[in-house]
Amino acid sequence: MLGDYFIDFHVHPGAELWVLRDRLHRAGAIASTLYPIDVDPTLSLTLSGLYRLARDLGMYVDVKSVIREVYDLISKWPEYMIDNMKLWYEVFKEGVSDFFIPFSSINPSFGGKYVRQKIKEMEHLGLRGVFVSPALQFFNPATSPAFKQLMEYAEKNNVLIVMHLGMPKDVDERIITHVMPKNLAEVLNEYRPYMVINGLGTPPERFGLWVREVLRVMRRYDNTYLSTSGINCYLFNDESAKPILNTLGPERILFGSGYPYRRFRDLVGDVKCVKGSDGVGNIDKEMIMMNNAIELFKYHGFRINENLSA
Repeated sequence: MLGDYFIDFHVHPGAELWVLRDRLHRAGAIASTLYPIDVDPTLSLTLSGLYRLARDLGMYVDVKSVIREVYDLISKWPEYMIDNMKLWYEVFKEGVSDFFIPFSSINPSFGGKYVRQKIKEMEHLGLRGVFVSPALQFFNPATSPAFKQLMEYAEKNNVLIVMHLGMPKDVDERIITHVMPKNLAEVLNEYRPYMVINGLGTPPERFGLWVREVLRVMRRYDNTYLSTSGINCYLFNDESAKPILNTLGPERILFGSGYPYRRFRDLVGDVKCVKGSDGVGNIDKEMIMMNNAIELFKYHGFRINENLSA
């Protein structure tokens, strides 16, 4: 074990689940969320969504590069990475339900009827959280009726939304500085479910820009949380990030690694960056690494290990 325990609020089922659990446990994790990503593996159905997104944004999107990047990513995934029901089944089949807390993923670009069907599936499986990604699912949060339908459902039924807003290098920087926060704010002004925002995949040279723009939105909406996946060492070891931590406060920050999209050594490094930070007190570290996650799980009615409930 590497020091004290923690809960990882950002893991994807990109490998055998028992392998993921064992490695996370080695790093000190006692529990972890598990996010599938509802995408069309051939990308044929969502291609029109990408063109529509580019048109809506009115800015440059290198469609071929984005398609290639997404396809290279999803071609390596197991089936349960993109299938909620298969993931739920695999968690119980592999005997890892005492460690992993699976989420659903619903793709708004497939339309309102599809979203309603997936909501019924989520209810049937007893899942209490939904993972969405405008960057990978090719939808505009501000203009997608299907996404607003999902947000309305989440607000009325106390379902936690996790939104991936990572901005790959092939996307115009102005989307980060103007379009992304504006679109997110429009939706949050209308619907108020609890939402966890993460920026996994954002390149290091854009960390400061990404965090500042997301923080601008989060100041206005106290139902939002920041997941640290991909930016732990920036947040907790960079002097320029101190105002961000002070403004947001430790109670709205959740430790996340993005494993196995990011490597095991990155996970270990992330843990060390948080726990070794001189700018964050021990009580605040406990909130970020564990307590905030437990409170969100309890509030939204997740099925969690009895040890976490105590």
